[in-house]
Amino acid sequence: MNQKDSKSVANGRRHTGAAGIAMIVVGLVLLGTVGAYYGYRSYASSQLDSLVFTPTESARRVPVSTAPLPNTGQTFPATVRSNEPPPAVYEAPLSQPPTVGNPPGNAAFPFSSYISVYPATEIHPKYWAEPMWSGGEPYSYSPNESGQQLPEGFHAVSSTEGTELPNSNTTRISVPSIGIDSDITELQILDLGNSREYETPKNTVGHIPQSPNAGQLGNSWFFGHLESPIKGEGNVFHRLPDIPEKLRNGDEVLVELENEQGHIFLYRVTATDVVHQDDMRFYDSSNATITLVACVPSLVYDHRILVTADLIGINEG
Repeated sequence: MNQKDSKSVANGRRHTGAAGIAMIVVGLVLLGTVGAYYGYRSYASSQLDSLVFTPTESARRVPVSTAPLPNTGQTFPATVRSNEPPPAVYEAPLSQPPTVGNPPGNAAFPFSSYISVYPATEIHPKYWAEPMWSGGEPYSYSPNESGQQLPEGFHAVSSTEGTELPNSNTTRISVPSIGIDSDITELQILDLGNSREYETPKNTVGHIPQSPNAGQLGNSWFFGHLESPIKGEGNVFHRLPDIPEKLRNGDEVLVELENEQGHIFLYRVTATDVVHQDDMRFYDSSNATITLVACVPSLVYDHRILVTADLIGINEG
């Protein structure tokens, strides 16, 4: 074998060795990627319970410290002297000065004074643990649906009665607290030969046309993508999973639906749930409600988050 042939053999061996090393590296990368994905998938599935909020849950419970107060050396007067004016924060004078240890029967603080002395009754529940950081954000929940806390231009309606406005297709959805603002289209049923299914909404929110329109009695269904990295069909419901945590914090989540007539219907989110894709079923309601649906968790998409809201108001334009 001459010198030229020897160099060719050596070069061939080097190339073969390099190719083998490259294949090993690629295999390790693929193995690591698959392992990381399944690890993430397992973790994401374990977090699905956090997306469930039921109406029986209250705002986040505030931890109460049982540690003794520090000894600052300060003392407090045992009585409130009647010949001194009440502090400026009092909105009404005390009917009779209370005495510590021997309170008279009518020594209770007037309710208005209680509110001003202890302002935690006026701040948002999520700040009760640290009221000084409240920032003045209002707590606008109106349990009796009086309409006093509804956005400007809306008047209260009952979810058990719905509205008597003419039926009209829903054209737009807005959830201001999580930045959702999208058009709505009516989803068509696709014939796949052996089966039929609803088309996928692309860069929009899809309404199931067999379900009621906004403002009507019954449960109206709306679907949107959490994300669509491969097909590029949008991510209009990307922040839908943020809603359960907002509800636990005591935040009010409102949904606005506009129809072709320009009427805007206001819904308040009351609950969220998560079901496996194989267990996904449409269900109706005797009240005027809506259900928003997106695939979860991210990059897995084998479950569905269901966000339920009740009709509370209407703006007729």
